[in-house]
Amino acid sequence: MSKFLKALLLAMTVLVTVGHARAELTTLHAAKQFGLGYVQYMIMEDQKLVEKYAKAAGLGDVTVEWNTFRSSDVMNDALISGAVEFVSLGVPGLITIWDRTKGNLGVMAAAGLNALPLALMVRGDIKSLKDFGPNQKIALPAIKVSNQAILLQMAAEKEFGVGNHGKLDPNTVSMAHPDATIAMIGGNQDIVANFSSIPFQTRQAKTPGVHRLTSSTEIIGGPFTFNVVATTSKFRAENPKLYKAFLDALKEATTLVNSDKQKTAEIYLRVSKDKSPVDEILALLNDPENEFTTKVTPIDNFIQFMVRTGNFKNKPSSTKELLFPEAQ
Repeated sequence: MSKFLKALLLAMTVLVTVGHARAELTTLHAAKQFGLGYVQYMIMEDQKLVEKYAKAAGLGDVTVEWNTFRSSDVMNDALISGAVEFVSLGVPGLITIWDRTKGNLGVMAAAGLNALPLALMVRGDIKSLKDFGPNQKIALPAIKVSNQAILLQMAAEKEFGVGNHGKLDPNTVSMAHPDATIAMIGGNQDIVANFSSIPFQTRQAKTPGVHRLTSSTEIIGGPFTFNVVATTSKFRAENPKLYKAFLDALKEATTLVNSDKQKTAEIYLRVSKDKSPVDEILALLNDPENEFTTKVTPIDNFIQFMVRTGNFKNKPSSTKELLFPEAQ
């Protein structure tokens, strides 16, 4: 082979290598929802952890843009459209988008985020699910597709019998947690219940006349993965270094949550602009029932319920079908 040809091949190899290096995104978009359940994302944002790991991986200066959405249905649309690369989804949102994107974008979970109990808070004389009147509304992050909506259906099936899981669906309305909390505390005549999350359910419990009717722990029978971190197979394949940088940042943030509660509480209050007393947030972080972990708890019973009662083209037989290998 001539020296010229060797030099040409070497130059082409360098160009291809550089091309691949440049193929990774320089701006990353991530989405969270409201509440303490997304505190690792807030730490990652505040401490610029993704940027740190991206630079260490040789990606240079990566910009990370953080967005806050009401619920997973909105985030799913943003993920499919390419507006965001990482989202935080409940199990229903994950199954829904996995079904919609199987064979194309291939959305799956890259890690867990937490295992937190979700509580159905009620106001007034409601002592059971049978006490809801037709005009009494139950606020949820999103009707029919949120964690809370499916948990309510599971509870309704236990209360009213198989086939009646949608008994209370007409009572549900979509409402962001902060707005639902205002309605519950303020005594809104229509909103008499809110299937919530921390710290909102904790704040509501301090209001006279508001009490917990049931929770995810009671409905599921144990700890429940409130949220997972999800992205597309396409992004994972095309941006391996940035993908890993995000997960490394998540691991560091999770370690901080579990090792320095004071700093975590301060970051949460600063980023979320929550007006809760720091002692209230510290109490929640120290509550052993609230677990912040990248591991996914067993959710097969939840998945099986959704497969049985939902309308899915693709039906996962187990949790593993919804998880990338590193999340298993």
